[in-house]
Amino acid sequence: MMKIARRIAFFLFIVLHFSFLMVNFYHDSNLFLWTGLLLIISVLIGVAYFKAPREDEEHFFEDLYTIVFVVIGAGITFFLNQKIPMGPVLAAGITGTIASFIPDFFRRKNNFIKEIPAAIYCGAFLGMTGPAVSESWMFIIPAAVISGVFYIFSKNIFQGYGGKLGSVAFGGVVITSSILFFFSA
Repeated sequence: MMKIARRIAFFLFIVLHFSFLMVNFYHDSNLFLWTGLLLIISVLIGVAYFKAPREDEEHFFEDLYTIVFVVIGAGITFFLNQKIPMGPVLAAGITGTIASFIPDFFRRKNNFIKEIPAAIYCGAFLGMTGPAVSESWMFIIPAAVISGVFYIFSKNIFQGYGGKLGSVAFGGVVITSSILFFFSA
């Protein structure tokens, strides 16, 4: 079951990014060139994903706590960004810096505690969402929960590559925005 969920998460990851890039290139005169290039890149990323060695883990309760930490990171950053107008970069920086000290505070050699800063920082990326997209907590909390689930399912995807946490947060924002758009129409 977890293997299927991870493949679905990877597929969503590729489709969301492909769609985002296609919307950006839509107005370009070389649309077919960009479409072909993006399809080739997506196929190569897919092949690399299925060929890369990875370990599947099953830690259900720890994964539920991970969702909570994504929500906490999103909430703190959203509060600092929009309620105390600090700006998104400074708010995420403060949240990420404080989160980075959590493993030192507990001083245990627990793998779960080492994952907390990444989960909080993933939420920090989500909390950076602008007020045009996220006006209230009613958007941030569901987006953070969706991003937390997406983060769990993508744990072993793209390890060691930059941009994963921001991409997971982007996925949560896009999925939540899409759900709200379809239900409001």
